[in-house]
Amino acid sequence: MPAIEDCLTSVMAIPGARSAGLLDFATGLAIASVGLARDAAEQAAGASELVRAVVTSPVFTSAGTGDEIDEITVSGTAGHHLLALVTTATDARLCLHLALDAERGNIALARHRMRDALRDLAVG
Repeated sequence: MPAIEDCLTSVMAIPGARSAGLLDFATGLAIASVGLARDAAEQAAGASELVRAVVTSPVFTSAGTGDEIDEITVSGTAGHHLLALVTTATDARLCLHLALDAERGNIALARHRMRDALRDLAVG
């Protein structure tokens, strides 16, 4: 799991990062997590439920056009939740979840850095 730990360490270096986790959104379980989450298991379950709702909804998916969901962003007054779906060779249903502080974080930078971390995870 060193590659996963490196990925989460990289994501936590993003300015404003509060917590991060790699989730199995099919089961709702956290594979690994770091940061200030009150309850990592509860956060993983909630984020997984959101991802499942989005990826299974015909409103958000365009299977006929080949357009697939690869990111979900939820913004609130105090922070943002960025969820990046992970493509794996085994077709596992994984998601990288970053909780980002609204004042100190930058969504565009976070999205870019999360993609870099996921690319490194896939290679590593």
